[in-house]
Amino acid sequence: MEASFDCPGNYVSPTPSTLRCAKCERPLAVKDAVHTPTGYVCPYYVKARVATFYNATPLQHVLVFLLTLPLGMFTGLGLRLISSISFLAIIILMTAAPAAGAGIAEVVRRVFKRIRGQYFWLAAAVGVGLGAAVVVAGPLLALLAGRFPSLMSFLPLLGLGVLISALIARLR
Repeated sequence: MEASFDCPGNYVSPTPSTLRCAKCERPLAVKDAVHTPTGYVCPYYVKARVATFYNATPLQHVLVFLLTLPLGMFTGLGLRLISSISFLAIIILMTAAPAAGAGIAEVVRRVFKRIRGQYFWLAAAVGVGLGAAVVVAGPLLALLAGRFPSLMSFLPLLGLGVLISALIARLR
């Protein structure tokens, strides 16, 4: 049996309604109702229940960023090295970049074993993106300077996009 839960917040139905929250018995507008297996609940109840699954502090989110920043620099160097090989670099990047993103996600999970952060994925993506951007942003800077680099020089940026998407998918 679940203990009684007091819904936080001050949800008030904008229209008169006979529908009530299954947990706090407040009147509930149909457009705000969230369907659960046990009935309809108010949005504040859902928000409070989701928050109980995460126990990370803001400092730990900063630590995730600081952990992934050098990892992003290292993978940026790897992406740049792979893209300079030949035309086969596209095939190699499309297999190596997701593996590198999953590897970085596993490093974050193992360093922060019992800590779950709702926005670890965002801190890690920004850290990897900024770290790798230092290394692979050359073609974009060349475009800003008025030079037109070859299309092959944009491969590290493509690999970085695939890497970050794999990282986000693993950490979310």
